[in-house]
Amino acid sequence: MDVAEFDKFADEYHNLHQENIRITGENPEYFAEYKIRDLTRVEQIVGGEVNNILDFGTGVGNSIPFLAQYFPGTGLFGTDVSDKSLTLAKERFDGFGEFSLFDGKTLPYPEGKFDLALATCVFHHIPEEKHIQLIQEVSRSLRSGGAFMIYEHNPFNPLTRHAVNTCSFDENAVLLKRVQVAKLFVKAGMEVVMQEYRVFFPAFLKLLRPLEKYLTWLPLGAQHFVVGKKL
Repeated sequence: MDVAEFDKFADEYHNLHQENIRITGENPEYFAEYKIRDLTRVEQIVGGEVNNILDFGTGVGNSIPFLAQYFPGTGLFGTDVSDKSLTLAKERFDGFGEFSLFDGKTLPYPEGKFDLALATCVFHHIPEEKHIQLIQEVSRSLRSGGAFMIYEHNPFNPLTRHAVNTCSFDENAVLLKRVQVAKLFVKAGMEVVMQEYRVFFPAFLKLLRPLEKYLTWLPLGAQHFVVGKKL
């Protein structure tokens, strides 16, 4: 998806997302929050104080309020190629963090600024030939020992594939397997320190969700994440 397409869907992104995930019985905020809860576990792996976090491909800023909730007092920075999405993010979450336009090549931040970075369901919109370059650029912005979490949809899950195939926002998406993301980190010069499958039970089975911590190895979760650490 190019910048024009991101701008086109910016205004209606939340409603599109809500409609697309209706089958799960949850709202977009649920999916945004559990990713940030997972990021708190990555904080323990990194070690040391977390002062600044980068939300790479922040879009309309859905992760920002949960980053503020789970990482109080931390500097939050969102960047995206879509100026229109960033305008909406600023309107929705003014005062929560700083938002900057990304030119698609070089992040507008100095080397070593961030302790943690995350990209939530971003890379399946990016052409494959740009993946390693962008991971290396995010790595440049991390301090030594900093970590980058990439969250993606799991192509092995049939409900996930259906949701993506029927969502206009994901029209040109190419889903990534967990092993593919792990290989990208290695090729980009980062160490893979964590990888899990996530989201196994819809809302009507939420009483079973405590069991998910035992299923992270099973490639049937709706999503997955991989964490790369800067050496």
